[in-house]
Amino acid sequence: MSSSLSDFEHEQSCTGGAELFEKSESENASVEHVIELELVQIAEGTTPPAHRKLGWTGGLFLSVLFHVWLCVTSAGIILSHDIPFYHPPKLETTVRIEEENPLEQEVIDYELVDPNDKDFEVRQVINAASIGQSFSEKMPLESAPVPVDFSLPPEPRHQAYDIPEGKVLSDQIVVKGLSNYGVIQIESALDRVTWEIAQKLQERKVLVVWLLDASGSLSAQRAAVAKRLEQIYSELDALENEEQIPRLQQALLSGVVTYGEKTHFITKEPTGDFEKIRDAIASTKNDPSGKENIFTAITHVMKRWKRYRTSHGREIMIIVVTDESGDDFPMHEKAIKMCRRSGARAYVIGPTAVFGRKKGFVSYVAPEDGKSYNLPVDLGPETAMFDLVDLPFWFNGPQHTYLSAGFGPYALSRLVKETGGIYFTTNMTTMKGFGPTGTFNTEALRPFEPNYQFGTEKKYFQHLKKHPLRYAVINAARLSRINKSEGTPKLDLRVTARNFRQSATTAQKTVARSQLMVESILQAFPPQIEKELAKEQSPRWRMTFCLSYGRLLAQKVRCYEYNYACAWLKGSLTEQDINTKSNHWIFKPSKKINYATTMKRTAETAEKLLNLVIEEAPGTPWAVLAARELQHPFGMQIEQQFIPPPPKPKPRKANPQPKKPRLLLAPSSQKKKPKPKPPKPPKPQLPNL
Repeated sequence: MSSSLSDFEHEQSCTGGAELFEKSESENASVEHVIELELVQIAEGTTPPAHRKLGWTGGLFLSVLFHVWLCVTSAGIILSHDIPFYHPPKLETTVRIEEENPLEQEVIDYELVDPNDKDFEVRQVINAASIGQSFSEKMPLESAPVPVDFSLPPEPRHQAYDIPEGKVLSDQIVVKGLSNYGVIQIESALDRVTWEIAQKLQERKVLVVWLLDASGSLSAQRAAVAKRLEQIYSELDALENEEQIPRLQQALLSGVVTYGEKTHFITKEPTGDFEKIRDAIASTKNDPSGKENIFTAITHVMKRWKRYRTSHGREIMIIVVTDESGDDFPMHEKAIKMCRRSGARAYVIGPTAVFGRKKGFVSYVAPEDGKSYNLPVDLGPETAMFDLVDLPFWFNGPQHTYLSAGFGPYALSRLVKETGGIYFTTNMTTMKGFGPTGTFNTEALRPFEPNYQFGTEKKYFQHLKKHPLRYAVINAARLSRINKSEGTPKLDLRVTARNFRQSATTAQKTVARSQLMVESILQAFPPQIEKELAKEQSPRWRMTFCLSYGRLLAQKVRCYEYNYACAWLKGSLTEQDINTKSNHWIFKPSKKINYATTMKRTAETAEKLLNLVIEEAPGTPWAVLAARELQHPFGMQIEQQFIPPPPKPKPRKANPQPKKPRLLLAPSSQKKKPKPKPPKPPKPQLPNL
């Protein structure tokens, strides 16, 4: 039986010989000392010598004194469990005993999640290409969903700093948060929040602020939160009863605040009464303004309740539940500073951003007519400024217009990153229109996390000017939203001998406009910009450049090929050819550059950059878009067909038909009135989300 000296509680009586092995540990060697104790028995009736009598009396006194000391020491070890005392250097003692009956310590296995609850699939793939279209439950998956362990993982944290109580903090004494926890159900996110609250309660008293979006699109989610709160607070009570968290007076206080155009404190002051919290959330009214001033609400919360930190020493946790990115981006910097100075952590349960875009859509069913309408909402972007060019794809296939970014909106993600919280991406209302196209693994996206250190555009531009490649990417993304390419031109032309040249010219004009837009965007990239790629260390900037520049070059090649192909048709065909062998033209993609031969090197560069994206960023939105661009080659070929004109109809002889007798009836005295038409349903009043 081996134990440290501070836990040694074993006592043994011996009537024969005993050996005590004492081991002393050191860095270089281990020396074992053997002490043999011999108990001498005096024969009955024998008188011990005088010195033995004196020794026996002294020995008895020392034995009694030793046993009293041993009992007091043992009782002190048992009773003073919570009293800290000095621990000497580690010393291990081994005692050899014949029988050993250790007491088994009862282990309490407490699970935070209700076992009666249904298991939720915690990772879903988001492809916003299908948003606004009819939803199909049997859409094909590009990759099978990955099973996920539902056990609560250990909290990922960087090196923590001790936060002094009752003081205003420096902006630098903050642990960086986690901006991408993966796509999970809202119930799973609330369970993880419960775990976070329990962890904080082990350290100090806590104030939890439930900051809820009051818009109509989140009414169902607020009901889910209210239902789940009963389980959350019962779990926290159970943890306290099992002494897994300290039992303190009013250890947990909670407040409920809603926001829309204005901020409303549903609970005037934080309370420890769960019934008041539940009733406050249930009584929340929808905000019809369509505004979501999230960061303004956070500043109001910190102004009113920061004293719970500075005066009472409580940990402040602000839990934001929303389905949009917010309408008051300029206020997010002030909200972050106020949270950091008071040591408040922000946790967000919200949507994923749309990759490279600001707007997404919510499917809304109007009660007036039962029809579904797609209402725009703000969901992005995931970066401080747009960094991806906005280009349509050519030929048949998905446009991936509303592809998931894998990260939350920039301002909300920066809020949790700078305050030490966590962003939980959930598939709430705004996610219903997204269709699965593969798995965006959280770990695969980790190297492509945006840079959240910029709070204003001015600071961002100062940073970009130091990096020519990044500045060019941002400028190209800006120009692509001003100079819009028209995408795929007409690929099927039916012509006649009279109009075939005019038809080809009209097709050229369409692609010429796209060609002009693409070339104007390419002007954002200075000459020899490819050389800057070798200097770029950020994986996100490397892939964004390769994808944007590669797609622009690919579409430039396609425009030139189509334009030159139309010119070839006008110059090589005659009216006789149109009447006999070629009056139907079908444009198809080709691996060979057939017409604009000067674009061969450009096509090779585009293909190289797009393949680099697929190789270096597999399983990411960049790879999805690069693969879609490479789905069709950049060259063009024309399939010429001839459809014989239909024969002219022969003229028919006019045969006069005999007149048929008509039956004349007496007019009715009463005319029947036509049935009134049913009234039109009222025009639905679409809410502002």
